[in-house]
Parts: sequence; structure tokens; C-alpha cells
Amino acid sequence: MGKFLGKTESLCPVCLGKVHATKVREGDNVYLEKKCEDHGSYRAIIWHGDADRYEDFFRFDVEAVPPKIRHTKVERGCPHDCGICPVHKQDICMVVMEVNNRCNLSCFFCFADADPAYIYEPDLNLIEEMYKTVLKSSRRPICLQISGGEPTLRDDLPDIVALGKDMGIDHIEVNTNGIRLAKDIDYLRRLKESGTNVLYFSFDGVTGDVWRRICGTDLLNLKVRAIENCAEVGIGMVLVTRLIPDINYHQVGDIIQFAKKWIPTVKGVHFQPINYVGRYPNQPGDEDRVTTPDVLRAVEEQTKGELKVENFIPGSCSRPHCEVRSLSILMENGRLFPLTQYSAGVACKEDVPYHVRKQVSDLWVWKCIWPEETGESKEVKTASGSWAELVKRAQTHYLTVSLMPFQDVWNIELERLEKCCIYEVTPDKRIIPFCLFNVSSVDDRTLYRHEILSKYAKV
Repeated sequence: MGKFLGKTESLCPVCLGKVHATKVREGDNVYLEKKCEDHGSYRAIIWHGDADRYEDFFRFDVEAVPPKIRHTKVERGCPHDCGICPVHKQDICMVVMEVNNRCNLSCFFCFADADPAYIYEPDLNLIEEMYKTVLKSSRRPICLQISGGEPTLRDDLPDIVALGKDMGIDHIEVNTNGIRLAKDIDYLRRLKESGTNVLYFSFDGVTGDVWRRICGTDLLNLKVRAIENCAEVGIGMVLVTRLIPDINYHQVGDIIQFAKKWIPTVKGVHFQPINYVGRYPNQPGDEDRVTTPDVLRAVEEQTKGELKVENFIPGSCSRPHCEVRSLSILMENGRLFPLTQYSAGVACKEDVPYHVRKQVSDLWVWKCIWPEETGESKEVKTASGSWAELVKRAQTHYLTVSLMPFQDVWNIELERLEKCCIYEVTPDKRIIPFCLFNVSSVDDRTLYRHEILSKYAKV
């Protein structure tokens, strides 16, 4: 019998009803086990290997900062009252706003289930109302990601960005596959001039076979051209990699090395292990999962120790198992000098959501962790000389490497949702935790995504 780690609540993959669940440690792995009285028992691995670290992460679970306002009442209980309801514990760090559900790709995995049976493309008046919801709900600095679908399919995307900036959104990033940005540099310039702060740029691999398997066509040259255009225009980006077993997991280190070559245009690499929603509703086995310790081991092994597991610390705004990240300086010798150290703990303990928003608005710099707080000596010598030169170089030649395993119906924990800090703003003026908004059943039903967006579909 495994070690009992705690009770939680989850969802049934068939009916999406709330069910009791337990977390159990077996050897070096951690599992979520749950049972629906109508549809049977389910078990999902949530932590593969290094279970001691899973247990130790709970010490990073700092006190939550409550949301600014509540939009909905408690009537049916979590997860059915989202919007934000009074039960929710955590303030907003980032809000995602979808401006369409069309896409110019047909990836076999798509959390947004782009191009469904209806077309969602809100006009500027409705987008303005969603911006108002964000402004009403968020403390400053206000950070927002424009997403889709593929938002660059809208010719008026620069106008959407400019509207948000004029209304008072501090930081706007655009989630994009970059195809249009590779082909139309004038459109990219318009995005930059409209106030776009950074691009959240889909980048799944460094070889054509990876792109063919995920997207059906080799996009590598287009991706590189988009990055070249961003360097020319002067807009930064974060490379966002969907990690999928047997497809691109073996390229974790190569993607980091690729990112280094494009610093300072590339500000970070953000790994997102596949979560089974949208176009992939079948029950995944343990072998289909990439968990946090899997990614951290891959980083250390595939970079040959340039970045180590110990250089990653939990994000302290959401539940500590929801995110880990590191910050490094790219030295003149071409190697990364990590500034974050797990043993140092979390430096920012007061008003953590504010610090996270500040980090995002400063283009992903992990500014509340600095070498003196990790125990490193201020007398560090660089290839060029002094500590002062190292700090100066850190202003431009840095790289964040982060990891966020989004939840799906098989492994979702409602207590994690209650401390979620990444939200989706909806056209019916609600703010819903991102994982919950996208969670889908085995027959691709959702609690929120299709139920809300289809009501605002274009005729």
C-alpha cells in the first residue's frame, strides 16, 4: 500500500461531476486516485520520480492574496460557480483573452480545440467589454495575453492591442504560431507599434520531423524567419514548447541551446507538458505523461549539467506544483550562469501575485530572485571581470526556463484551482481559472469553453 499524501476533489472524466480523490505516493511516484459512483475508478500519475521533492514543494505554498473582486456567488460549489466566486483564494497574475477560435494549422493536439463547429470572433465592442472586466478585476501591473485560435488571422489585431493599451492594460503579450509574422513583417511592425510587449511564440522542436508529426507540415524554416523578423523589428519573445512523449521530449536541451543563439530577442523558454483536452479526449496512460520531474531531469541531462534540477524553484503564486522556473545569464563564453537555486527558497514572500505580474511585465525577468539571495558570493568574477559587469549583462542577456503542467480531467485537483492565478476572461464578463475553462470530458464536452463561446458565435 502506498503512502497517503492527502485528500482533494477532482472531476469524473465522463460526467464532469465532482468526485472525492486522494493523492498517494508509491515508491518514487505520486498518483491521483478517484472514483465516480456512476462511471468507475480512475488513476493518473501526477509526479514521476523524485517524490521527496513533491512533498518538499509544499513548503513553498505561501499565503494567498485574495482576488480584488468577486463576480459570482457560491450556489452549486466549485467548480460550477466560476467567475471569480467567493471560494477562490488567489489574486490574478495573468489573464488570457481569446479573440478568435480559427487557426491556420490543424495540430493533432490543441487545448483550444481550434476551428470547432462554431466560429467565435468577438468584435471590438465586445473585446472592449472584456478589457473592462479585466481592468475591474485586476490589480496593477495588469498583464494580459491575447490568444486564440490564431489571433494573427485577424487583420485588426494591432487595433485590439492598441485599444487595450489605451484603456490601461500595462502588459500585453500575443500568443501566436508566428506563420503570418514570418511572411508579413509590416504586420509585425504594426503589432509592435500598437504596444505589444512580447510574443508568446509556439516552438515545438528544432527538426522538421517534429513539426510534421505535430502540425502535419515542416514549419521550422518559417519559425526561424519569424524570429529573424522579430529581431529586425525589435520585439522580444518567449518560446513555448508543448512537450509530447516520443515526439519532442528528447529535444528539451536542443531547444534551450537554440534559444541561447537568439538572445536577447528570445527572453525565455516555457515548457508545457501535454495535457489531454480538446482534440485528445482519450484516457492517457502513465507512459503518455510528461511530469515536472521528467522535464527537470531532461533539462539537466540534455544540457549536460549547464542547467541543473536544483536551479529550478517553484512558482509561489499558484500552488507550488503548478510551475517551476529558473533565471540565468548568458555569459560571453556562451554558457548559462544560473541565478536561481532551489535550496535558497523563495525570496518574494509578500504580495506574491504583484511580484509575478511585475516579472511578466518586465519581459519575464525573475527580478525577485538575485544571486545574493541564493548564497552566491558578490565577488563572482565573469569572463570580462567584475560583478558589476555581470549585473549589467543580466539586463539584456538573460534567459528564463520555465515549466507549467496544465491540468486535464484525469489529473485535475480542485484545491489547485482554488489557488490558480492564470485566468481566462470570457465574453459574459467572468474570470475563470485557465485549466478549468479548458477541461473537457471523454466526449469533448466542457464546463465552460464551448458552453460560453458558442453563445457568442458568428452567424
